[in-house]
Amino acid sequence: MAEKIKEFHFWIPLFLLGINIVFLAFMIEELIDASPPNYGSLGFLMPIIGLISFLYIRKFKGKKFAGLKRGLQVLNWLFIIFPVIILCIFILAFI
Repeated sequence: MAEKIKEFHFWIPLFLLGINIVFLAFMIEELIDASPPNYGSLGFLMPIIGLISFLYIRKFKGKKFAGLKRGLQVLNWLFIIFPVIILCIFILAFI
């Protein structure tokens, strides 16, 4: 049986934040200019990575890094909601 993680490793959410920022940049670049190469579809991985980071931070509730955790949770919500809003706008644009 695998051992459970007992302490909060802050590098995990920061690494996932970095990945989400790269995917956000791909998506924004795709929205501005749709010429090849097209990597904007990778932006739709942001909700999955944001949810993983959100659940990891939520698992370790505590006073340590409380302000930074709260800020990361806000960014995770942004990364979860933003691609969904973009998808809804494109769906409504073609109705």
